[in-house]
Amino acid sequence: MAGKSYNGHTMGMQLAYDGLNNIIEQVSKLGHKIEIFSNIKSGKEETVYRVILDDQLVAMKVYKNPEEINFKNTSEYLTGKFYKRLSERKAVAKNNKFAKKLKHKNWVKREFFMLEKLFNNGAMIPKPILQVEDAIFMELLGDEFTVAPRLCDIRLSTDEAMRTKDLILKNMELFWNSGIVHADLSEYNILWWKDNPYIIDFPQSIDVRTHPNSKELFNRDILAVQKYFSKYGQ
Repeated sequence: MAGKSYNGHTMGMQLAYDGLNNIIEQVSKLGHKIEIFSNIKSGKEETVYRVILDDQLVAMKVYKNPEEINFKNTSEYLTGKFYKRLSERKAVAKNNKFAKKLKHKNWVKREFFMLEKLFNNGAMIPKPILQVEDAIFMELLGDEFTVAPRLCDIRLSTDEAMRTKDLILKNMELFWNSGIVHADLSEYNILWWKDNPYIIDFPQSIDVRTHPNSKELFNRDILAVQKYFSKYGQ
């Protein structure tokens, strides 16, 4: 099923992240078998791969080097609450090189934490599997040849749109009751798979209990969803 491999690496494909070898090594040290199958997509901040993990086809989301990621627009999400140590909060305030690495580390870990919490509470999201270094392994909404499209890339029927909007709003309520707001929800990070919506991309999600603007961010997500479904007359 997979391409030619050597020591867990798929040959003949360009690896978009310098730390990928380290991720593969760390996963192997944990006792897992891993093989890169194909590249699904590459963005400004991360690359997503099809990966065979312990004989199961899954998605692996790998964040790029923190030096390549722009954290300028993340201040409303990465507030001091994420950093328990005073030294870390001071470093983040200075926004130095160490701060970028610290933000990057928390960015990845926090997404996996949010995914686990929400999935265990019954949310319609890909099942989280493993987090190692800068990588998050999760359920692949797709197969060997295709991946789930985003809502922005498809056209639903009127009945589908009505049901889908209701499901998304119910999931947002579940998020809120779990103490979480997605904080960047739109048709660009909702996938359509087997006639159901699945919400993705949670690194910027915030804690309802501690974030000063949690209600505003929640309402912003609701407005974004309503704006999208307005074209269906919803």
